[in-house]
Amino acid sequence: MDLKYQLVLAGGGARGSYQIGVWKALRELNIEIDMVIGTSVGSINGAAFVCGAFEQAEYLWKTLDMPTLFDITYDKEDGEPGSVEYIESILKNKGLDTSTLKSYLEQVIDEEVLRNSPVDYALVTFSLTKMKPVILFKKDIPEGKVIDFILASSAVPGFKKQEIDGQLYIDGGIYDNLPVNVLIEHGYKNIIAVSNAAIGVYRRVQQSDAKILYIENQQIEGGILEFDPELAARNMLLGYLDGMKAFGKFIGKNYYISDNATHDYAKPLTDREIEMLYLNVKKSKRFVTESVLQFSLLRTLRNNTDGVLTAKRVFFAGMEITANTFGIEKIRAYTPEQLIAKIMAAYRSAKSAHRQIMKEKNNFFKNLIDKIWDKNRIRFDGKAAKKLYLGQVLIDKDNPSISLITTTEHLIANLFIYLMLWRRKKIKKDRR
Repeated sequence: MDLKYQLVLAGGGARGSYQIGVWKALRELNIEIDMVIGTSVGSINGAAFVCGAFEQAEYLWKTLDMPTLFDITYDKEDGEPGSVEYIESILKNKGLDTSTLKSYLEQVIDEEVLRNSPVDYALVTFSLTKMKPVILFKKDIPEGKVIDFILASSAVPGFKKQEIDGQLYIDGGIYDNLPVNVLIEHGYKNIIAVSNAAIGVYRRVQQSDAKILYIENQQIEGGILEFDPELAARNMLLGYLDGMKAFGKFIGKNYYISDNATHDYAKPLTDREIEMLYLNVKKSKRFVTESVLQFSLLRTLRNNTDGVLTAKRVFFAGMEITANTFGIEKIRAYTPEQLIAKIMAAYRSAKSAHRQIMKEKNNFFKNLIDKIWDKNRIRFDGKAAKKLYLGQVLIDKDNPSISLITTTEHLIANLFIYLMLWRRKKIKKDRR
């Protein structure tokens, strides 16, 4: 019997585009879902999921913006979405009119398809009239009222009031923004909970034998009312990568690295390499004892893994730390070879910058200050400073050795660069 999962989709307004990316990953992985529950925007995406309307939902998220979605007239010169001016424009309209949103939902969510789907569906809203939460499964939603109750679940403060049969409703996020407990109470055991890292009430999950897989990321960008196609595309990509990582298609804590290295220089550490790197660590200590240095290294490596240090995990942790030190883009998929190539290109650039600085030794401090500080704006350029600083810190010798410690991350970056240079040199030697 194939394993079936249940999907919980959190509220979060415009940040809900992240869930579409997770949905894309679940589709590619052929993950079977038999139940979906959502709060606020999660109820919208969840209904689209049950209807199987992925392409329509993805298209809407990639094309709609705030003025189009809510029929508001807004001059962008007065401020950006989320600014005081933007909020004032909403208040002038006595709240956001959701009639256009409703028409778009009707294009994506077909009530008949939803009711006939083998996938069950539920949503969370809150009755202002009765001052209590309302949790409705699709069998409980009155005929012809599915989209009305979805809008009720999504009625964040700032929207015009949602009234159904004489009752006023507000966003379900004020009661439970990630309703995992509802599924636990109904006996579901294999739950995927997708959070948008947004404000709302998050209830403590009940103790049970249910297995819960959380998919979330603090890098989701945008406010809850910041509907923007570019932000949506970025967050969808992030959701897709996180969804694939959750099911083992990528490894890494902050990067997305496939576990299919084919080249020798991208393989896990060998015993000989571990011994070699350890000797370099011993040489690098300056004002700290060897035991303190080892503790700091191990702690940093554990923080970049799941806590278990194997030769493979240490290698990938070192790769991630080095990539992050150079500011290499995180939100994209890499093979180990691709990320190493990016690292080595950044290293060569930093090395070149370092050599250029040394050629101008007499004017070094003047040049450094000129590059870091823009005298006209009196503004500190951190990126320029970081690039020059890395040029000073990283290895610049024919036979590299660790010579300068600033932070533990820099030391690990030095060790990783050292390892890559050593491996490439060894591979060339072995081919002769």
